[in-house]
Amino acid sequence: MTLSQRLLGLLDNPLIVKDGVSRMRSWRAPVILTVYLGLLGSFGYTVFVMQEVIATAQRLGSAQIGGTVFTSLAFIQLSLVSLFAPALAAGAISGERERQTFDVLMVSRLTAAQIVWGKLVASVAFMLLLILAALPLFAAVFLFGGIDFEQFVITQLLTVTTAVSIGAVSLFLSAVFRRTLPSTVVAYGVAFAGMIGTLVAGTLFSFTQQVHTAGASLAVNTGDVHPLLFTNPFNALLVVLTDSTGAPMHLGRLLQLLFFVSSQPTTAGPLIEPWQATVLVQLVLIVLSVVGAVQMVQSRRAPMSMRPPVPEPAEAVAEGEEVAT
Repeated sequence: MTLSQRLLGLLDNPLIVKDGVSRMRSWRAPVILTVYLGLLGSFGYTVFVMQEVIATAQRLGSAQIGGTVFTSLAFIQLSLVSLFAPALAAGAISGERERQTFDVLMVSRLTAAQIVWGKLVASVAFMLLLILAALPLFAAVFLFGGIDFEQFVITQLLTVTTAVSIGAVSLFLSAVFRRTLPSTVVAYGVAFAGMIGTLVAGTLFSFTQQVHTAGASLAVNTGDVHPLLFTNPFNALLVVLTDSTGAPMHLGRLLQLLFFVSSQPTTAGPLIEPWQATVLVQLVLIVLSVVGAVQMVQSRRAPMSMRPPVPEPAEAVAEGEEVAT
């Protein structure tokens, strides 16, 4: 079996078709798409007008204007993705229970892994559609300059992995809770903790570490940041768009900062940039969430009892003739 056939086999799932068609046939899909693009476009246009006014007074070039507008669009898109992803995935499995169709899935030929995979793809596919629909806005800003192609690709990669990771965690919570409301509330709480909580905690820990390293002297800045910031998508996006060096750090130094070790900074291990660490952590989170959701769905499935196979009609007729004779 070739690689293309395997990929098509992963998408050959009736839940993907069912949920995808039902979502796109409802009035909510075009409304969400319109609101998403409207918010993104209006925000980008507002920043562009403000930059034009500032450029007239400070004589800024088109590259500076394009870089500022692109950075603003990237951050607002990441924020919108973080807001929409829990709502789209938190009711994927709990909604089946509320509609009393979850038992139908359990007695079908689909395995627990296929059920979770189908629900995840159907939930994340709409988020990917939103990201894909916003590409013309980023492409238009890309023409002004100030952003290279590598930054553009990494920005979109961070957005996609963030959407998939939040969707996977929300799907796991949907498998844990029996109702959509508590799963959605907890999913938004987890998303807020991952996007904002790690940013605030990592900034505070970095400040504490720098003060401790400098001997309580704020005039010295070692440039070290806490590893929590290396797992935050907002920080990774900021470094990609504003720091040309990528702000890499050795793995050994990250471990030192994680445990607040105040010894001489080590250079052991490979250099890791914030966006690389963020994507790696998100991939691990996706795998753990999917495995956990599969286990939760599997635990709901009643064990199949060992029954003798049902004889074929021809065999049944033959057995009846033998009994008659």
